[in-house]
Amino acid sequence: MAEHAGFSPFVSLCFTVNYVMGTGFLTLPWAFQSSGVLLGLATLISVAIVCDLSKTFVLEAMARAELSSSKHSSSSQAEMESQVHEKQKLVWSTEPLLPDNTSATASPSEELVELPYVKEKKFEIVELCNIFLGPAGSRAYTFIFSLYMYGALWAYTSVFANAATSAIPIPASWNFAEGADYLFYTAIFAAVTVPLTCLELREQVFVQVSLSFCRLLMVLLIVGSVCVAYGAAEDSPQFDEQTGANGSPLVDFSGFYRILPIAVYANIYHHSLPGLSHPVGDKKKLSIIFRVVFVVMTVAYGLLGTTVAYYFGEDINQSANINWHGYRAGTGHCTSDCDDPEDAVWSGRAGWVNALVFFVVLFPALDVASAFPLNGITLGNCLMGAYYGSEVHDVERDRKRVVAFRVLAAVPPIVGACFVRELGTITDYTGITGFVIAFVFPALLQSKSKRYCKTKGLATRTHYSGAFSGGEVVSAVMVAFGGFLVAFVLGSLIWEGAK
Repeated sequence: MAEHAGFSPFVSLCFTVNYVMGTGFLTLPWAFQSSGVLLGLATLISVAIVCDLSKTFVLEAMARAELSSSKHSSSSQAEMESQVHEKQKLVWSTEPLLPDNTSATASPSEELVELPYVKEKKFEIVELCNIFLGPAGSRAYTFIFSLYMYGALWAYTSVFANAATSAIPIPASWNFAEGADYLFYTAIFAAVTVPLTCLELREQVFVQVSLSFCRLLMVLLIVGSVCVAYGAAEDSPQFDEQTGANGSPLVDFSGFYRILPIAVYANIYHHSLPGLSHPVGDKKKLSIIFRVVFVVMTVAYGLLGTTVAYYFGEDINQSANINWHGYRAGTGHCTSDCDDPEDAVWSGRAGWVNALVFFVVLFPALDVASAFPLNGITLGNCLMGAYYGSEVHDVERDRKRVVAFRVLAAVPPIVGACFVRELGTITDYTGITGFVIAFVFPALLQSKSKRYCKTKGLATRTHYSGAFSGGEVVSAVMVAFGGFLVAFVLGSLIWEGAK
């Protein structure tokens, strides 16, 4: 059996986890508390299922683009289509749910034509839009995606600088002007992330795999320390001024508008699928790799949301890691500024407790330091694809041009964050574009790419096709779902602003 060059499924899993698991997951416990733990968990699972289907739409569009670009004569295409249909009949009549779309009863020597799948040619989403939606669709995607991604990279920079300033204050002698500490950490952030953004994914495997373990450790520390707190005696408080679980409602529909967008944001990475897929060795396993990510993330998010929300109740901070400023594990006591957890001074707290608190509180800075270059690469590739169009595959071999577009993606949001630290309303409104990127465009690409292949006499079913990925109705429902989210969140933001 031939070996596949490129990323192993494990490395691909780590990279994808780093894409998906941004700092937004730390707001899940607050959202669970607002909506009730059962409603929050049900919403999280439902959104993960929809996002997984949307992921399949993108993979199918990539496979169809690969098929349409291959150089086959019209006669060989017709012959292939006939063979594919015969294979489909065989698959559907025997074992329709086999992941590799092959019959369990087929003879090993029986040679069947493979269904289309993603191969070595990388099609960025902007290029897929140009092929299947036309130039207007490509321009619309580029504008919406750039707005979304520049806002996200700007927010990452601000999160890092603010978190680092809080966790590791610089000496007073260095802080020669107001905000100098913030600018100092912004410069450090730029020195780390801009060079990483200019590298290819294959060149940062060690960094990304290591940071994926940091994410796992973060979840384990938060969930584990809360579980210990549930069983702790009242005379051995685990968190300052809290000796037991405060409880949380099971269902509260008044908080549904909070959990829904947060659950969606916690699962969005569809814009990065081409970049994540390209270095994978065995691309037939893409669908299962990305599905495993959704399963792992849903389990981690669910444990985090339910345990932390139920323990802290109404005392939960919007970013849950802030509650760990007061973590004591039955040791030490607060000596000053006890009313302000971020500035509180502790005495006698165990060394391992201080280390745990430092890691949990500083985690957002570590998180965005790894997420920034991954998303910066995606944005740079999108801008380059929009600028060069069909010539982009030739330009990708020119390292200087690639680096220029990566710098264009990475530097402006860092400069912007130096002047505007609290993005607030900007990120709230630009974040709405994420719904269009994750649901509307994948559904349109699925529908249009299928029609395109029909008109060209090409196979419409791909290696990634499933029971719900082929119908026009499903695509239309996905577009409607994305539109609903935009209207729902936009209306909620306007309503809150009007209060």
